[in-house]
Amino acid sequence: MKRSVFLFLLLLPMCPAVASAQSADSLSVEQRRLLTQTPVATFGETATHNAAMRYRQYPFSLTTTSLNHYYDQRGDATLVQEGTASRNTSLEVESFVQLSNKSRAFGQASYRNGRREHVRWNENSDFSLIYPYVTGDSIGGFMKEEEYRFMGGYAHRLGAWTLGGQLAYRASIAYRDKDPRPRNVVSDLEASMALARLLNRSYTIGTSVHARKYTQDSSISFLADKGATSVSQMLGMGVEYIRFAGTQTSTRHAGTGMGGSVDLSPTQGNGFSASLRGDYFHFVKELNSLNYAPMVEATETTMAVDLAWTKQTRAWYRGLKIQGVKKTRNGTENIFGDASGNVYPQISSVQQYRSTAAQLTLSGMVGQPIGLSQRTHGWVLLPQVGYESISSEHKEAARRFEASHLRATIELQWHWQLSKLLFTTGGGTEYLKKLRTDGLLPGISSNSSSGKALLSNIQYLSDSHVTARLFVRADYELTRRYALFLSAAYRYQHYQRSGETHAGTASLGFLF
Repeated sequence: MKRSVFLFLLLLPMCPAVASAQSADSLSVEQRRLLTQTPVATFGETATHNAAMRYRQYPFSLTTTSLNHYYDQRGDATLVQEGTASRNTSLEVESFVQLSNKSRAFGQASYRNGRREHVRWNENSDFSLIYPYVTGDSIGGFMKEEEYRFMGGYAHRLGAWTLGGQLAYRASIAYRDKDPRPRNVVSDLEASMALARLLNRSYTIGTSVHARKYTQDSSISFLADKGATSVSQMLGMGVEYIRFAGTQTSTRHAGTGMGGSVDLSPTQGNGFSASLRGDYFHFVKELNSLNYAPMVEATETTMAVDLAWTKQTRAWYRGLKIQGVKKTRNGTENIFGDASGNVYPQISSVQQYRSTAAQLTLSGMVGQPIGLSQRTHGWVLLPQVGYESISSEHKEAARRFEASHLRATIELQWHWQLSKLLFTTGGGTEYLKKLRTDGLLPGISSNSSSGKALLSNIQYLSDSHVTARLFVRADYELTRRYALFLSAAYRYQHYQRSGETHAGTASLGFLF
């Protein structure tokens, strides 16, 4: 499998070189980079999920390859199921290719190898996708991880119509070589189809549909002489499925999803853009050793809307954007009768768990970027304010929690051209202010491991914090078609009760 991964990573960047003979653009690689990767370029993009509308994303080809290293140290300012620290190294390739005047191809590929530290009450992968139904224990430990990602898409124009399709696949393995020894194998496949049409010279309207197939096979083994540790099947809010606690260490999460969007986008970058998206995901957690008994299942619905306006003149860029998203997850616990020949008949189902998350954000942009003008420096200012809320409850246990926050952010970027060098630097600050928190946790013991974990999560999710970010990037143009870049970024967060976090990343890359 690794051989095919690296072969793909090597072949994908060659696509623009093949297509360059058909491309008539005369922009240098750095001019193309500025037009695609700065906030000015990405601010108004609301329909990059629509393969057909990506046909008009760029009027040129560009490929970026990078070697990246990332670390973070979070301490108590994290969900205990995600770990207190992590580090990873990745190789990434992203490409957009003009195959002809009527065809575009685009793709991404990456390989990531990393490790998370001090993960507790979660022996599975993809916690944010399958929560709260994970297998956990009080011991936990580090988790080694490997992940492969591939995405390929194609768009073709037929007069005023454009057809597009996209296929994405993710495979990962996570394990620990110390008791308890989990081994999680994930397969995640998503396919989409899209259609777009020119309304007039200024706007394109489109629609897309997608389908998803997800599986995670997990097992836990114990090799030490002291024997096995009891594991728990978690149900959310610190509740566990008592009947299947102890030795059920082999599980499967099987999920399917579907969704779609309606999108509007300006053809030349100026004007209004809009996207309305809906997504549905359902998964079942099965106990392998009990003939794949479907212990629990969950459904999540997501609705999202993006509205943006951008205006570009010779000297200025301006923009305004509103984004809203709401996610609702419902969890159902299945009840089983007495076993017969290791077969557990399902006799009832009860919806016990529910969580919601909502976010509304207003963003602005103003700046004088370098772009294609003769300016040797430029800047972009990005203010943002937002409101967000979360809630979670388990009905039978009568436990609930909810919190809301106000978020204010401001970021400044500065660009400076010096001969063949392009410098990009900047920073930002963010303040997340707790507005309200409420909860009821009957039966929780602050002395137990699971009780401490739940209380730690609630403290983190309801906390206020201040964030500071700094970044710098230097691009060197080898020729008009090739460039190297080096970048670094650092983030610091100070929480009112949960402590401090530190995170940083460094990248070395190549553009053509």
